[in-house]
Amino acid sequence: MTSQPSPSLSPPIAPHQRVDPKYDALVDTLSFEPTLHFQARFGSGFAIDIGGRRRAPLYVFAGQSCRFRMHGGSASIHVEHGDILFLPHAGAHRIFDTPDATPLRFASLAARKIERKGQTYAVDMAADIDCSDATVVSGSFFWTDALETAPLIARLPQVIHLQRRNAALPWLPPMADLVRWLSDIRRGGRGVGMTETVNALVRHIVLAHLRCDGGHLPCAPGSAPAAPRRDARLHAALHAIHTRPEAPWTLESLAGLCHMTRTTFATRFRQQTRLPPMNYLANWRVHLAARLLREQRLSLDEVASRVGYSTGAILARAYKRVVGASPRSSERYPANAGR
Repeated sequence: MTSQPSPSLSPPIAPHQRVDPKYDALVDTLSFEPTLHFQARFGSGFAIDIGGRRRAPLYVFAGQSCRFRMHGGSASIHVEHGDILFLPHAGAHRIFDTPDATPLRFASLAARKIERKGQTYAVDMAADIDCSDATVVSGSFFWTDALETAPLIARLPQVIHLQRRNAALPWLPPMADLVRWLSDIRRGGRGVGMTETVNALVRHIVLAHLRCDGGHLPCAPGSAPAAPRRDARLHAALHAIHTRPEAPWTLESLAGLCHMTRTTFATRFRQQTRLPPMNYLANWRVHLAARLLREQRLSLDEVASRVGYSTGAILARAYKRVVGASPRSSERYPANAGR
């Protein structure tokens, strides 16, 4: 099997560069409820197949290097200690260190003896091997349909590979180390704080994507390319949508913020975000509504008023269009999902 090196972040980010402050507001309210957290240890000669279209993994690797390949793809990528892989749209894939190893299926792995602390699970396939000689995979799984209600997540590449040795990502090593420690239920943080930490990690991945300014995050060969080069004039509309979703925005009012005609604004907005402006607004409102329903005891009408809909019934229709289920099914993303 031939393999290809994963591309590096392009263009490189100079140390003095800063993300436009408006981007912070775009990502700061992103919050998702993972289905579970995990840490798995593997000895040499392993391969595991992970399928499913609904669970999106965020992986942090430690110890011995391994490889990753999407099913149906011929190329694999080399993953080293401290690297992170994020698959925001899920997809069947394999993690392995030996190409011809007989792969275990995820269901078979989950059926083995597992230790559990709250939402965090531990699978040890290398109990008699020193940690430095094992491959350790830590992280979380998210619901893809919950992730994709957030437009900034929906436009990410299929597979993002962040390398610890990339000097343009100074936040990566400490966050990778923290995730690995928190997910260790035997000698580490026992899962406490994992949800907050992996959400912060997702936000920084989105910020890294935004700051590329026309480049894209490192991704597996064959992954969908990033959106075209950003039009800075659209910042005003994006900032308004993310910070004031309750406002009665129209296509005309958003175009006015950017000093564009409606047609020009709609065309350029869709080129950049892959969504028409009003669809983007609806998706963001639904994302916020799902979060409020999950985290607070509010009526549907109360949530509707906070995210820009006049009644709960109108919110319910918008929610059904975006998510494919009723708003109360945001309780379909409970903390114990997937146990």
